Amino acid sequence: MRTLNELVRPVKCAVMTAGYITFMLSPVYAQETQSKDVVVTASRIETPLSMVGSATTIISAEEIEREQAREVIDVLRKVPGLSITQTGSLGSATSIFMRGMNAHHTQLLIDGVEMADPSAAQPSYDFGHLMVTDIERIEIVRGPQSTLYGGDAMGGVINIITKKGKGDTRANASAEYGSFHTKNVKASLSGSQQKVNYSLSASYLNSHGFSAADERNGNNETDGNENLTLNANLGFAITENFDIETKLRHMRSHIEYDSWSGGQAVDGNENMYKKETSAYFGSNFSLFDNRLKNKVGASYMTSNRDLYNGNSRGQYYDGNKRKFEYQGNLNLIENHNLVFGAETETEGSEQAGIDKSVRNNGYFLTYQVALFDQLSFSIGGRVDDHEEYGTHDTYRVTGSYDLADLGTRFHSSIGTGFRAPSLYELYSPSWGNTALKPEESTGFDFGVEQLFWEDRVTLDVTYFQNTAKNLTQWSMAGYQNTARAKTKGVETGLNVEVLDNLNADATYTFTLAEDESTGGPLARRPKHEGTLTLAYEPIDDLTTDLSVRAKGRTYDSATSRYMGGFAVYDFKTSYKINEVATVYGRVENIFDKDYHEASSYGTGGRAAYVGVRTTF
Repeated sequence: MRTLNELVRPVKCAVMTAGYITFMLSPVYAQETQSKDVVVTASRIETPLSMVGSATTIISAEEIEREQAREVIDVLRKVPGLSITQTGSLGSATSIFMRGMNAHHTQLLIDGVEMADPSAAQPSYDFGHLMVTDIERIEIVRGPQSTLYGGDAMGGVINIITKKGKGDTRANASAEYGSFHTKNVKASLSGSQQKVNYSLSASYLNSHGFSAADERNGNNETDGNENLTLNANLGFAITENFDIETKLRHMRSHIEYDSWSGGQAVDGNENMYKKETSAYFGSNFSLFDNRLKNKVGASYMTSNRDLYNGNSRGQYYDGNKRKFEYQGNLNLIENHNLVFGAETETEGSEQAGIDKSVRNNGYFLTYQVALFDQLSFSIGGRVDDHEEYGTHDTYRVTGSYDLADLGTRFHSSIGTGFRAPSLYELYSPSWGNTALKPEESTGFDFGVEQLFWEDRVTLDVTYFQNTAKNLTQWSMAGYQNTARAKTKGVETGLNVEVLDNLNADATYTFTLAEDESTGGPLARRPKHEGTLTLAYEPIDDLTTDLSVRAKGRTYDSATSRYMGGFAVYDFKTSYKINEVATVYGRVENIFDKDYHEASSYGTGGRAAYVGVRTTF
């Protein structure tokens, strides 16, 4: 087994934070790039890490496994610049605030498919339903990304890329049991034969959970969670320069939750049944001696939510998206590249009082150049033509300057973002307003990455700032463009290779998030948030991780009060018995800390889990 030193050394150009490898670059767009020395940048073409300017965290499959992650938020909680709020027990509604922006300003992609629910009032993805199922890597890019990803990416993008089959047929399975009568089983099968590759996986979770409403307020009814997630990836290499691929995903969940009443969350008999289905079919082909690479794809997703009070069916929300896209990568001359494309997307929503759809067409172009093996930059623009509000343009510029001899790298980006009004905001019978304008943002960041102590210490400090206008808010008169916001702060990542078998990783994010319309703070954005992880391998095949996650006091708009800060400690360990089996276990919230992420909603106390993973 390789030591931590051997694992880390090849990517010392990156910033290791909180047990994850954090790069300053742009997101992969549904590509299976394996190397962490070369990635797909903001212009979607492979570029060395030392030549990119955008801030992105990459979480690998190995890191997810070491974290013993059950839900995707288990690994996202340690990413700098992200603040996560879950309203209750396992599977409950979960929002992510990136760099202080609103939750619906973060776009989630799974294998290139946009997953935000079009039927939501302000469409975003509920991360409480998202399980770790056969994930190859997760990439989080911070700052406005609308130039490449269109609307809903004002704050940034989270891109999940699932595994692609390769090599001999391989089977994996795991089983876990622990607190709250939680059972979690996973299985996968993958491989490739001649020109065909395949990967199939399934994950099932069942938990009795705990009360979503805070037990200290007299609530003692448990709120359970059941989740089944299926993935299938298939690829066919027709020729050396032409392949086709299809990616399918289905999720079905049942969540028991507690609603808000009388100024606080209280026990109830509320249930939500949710289904998500997504499909992608695409083709990749090259022309002119591989100087022009083309990607053509079609995707579809549906989201269905049914709410019940006991056995009585209440509201329902059905949303869907259909998208067709083309992307071309043209190598003009050495180190000069153009990325261009066009897409058309239709969103639909059916719910009480609404049965509508809207179309948006987008066109984008990015130019990337590298000079002198030290300086690189990219510049891009996009035009969107929305059926309801017309055209809107965005831009993004990134740059990187690498002083390799000094172990120093400067990186920076600036760009604009937008979000079109949702179908609910436009057409709600009671609150809709077809005169709404798109929300707009401008953001920039500047960072310095520095190596010390013969590259055993890596420090990265990035300053960021975002401004947003025309933010849509609800009032008794309906939805209006009445709000403005400004966020700024510092993201810091530090890795210290203390010994060959001992690593210390830390992150710290300082955020000032202000509602400029009122002069008050934005809700659920802590000023201070950070993590520290000590990863130790005392002997071969045995890993131990001790971590702490801390959050400062946070303003809650539901009560117009601040919630106190907290620190939660976790311990994880695993032992590889042989090439087939690994046993593992963890204790979460070791000191049984009582804390809140959302006012009057409960959080889990001390919990323990054990499991086994097998590979055949």
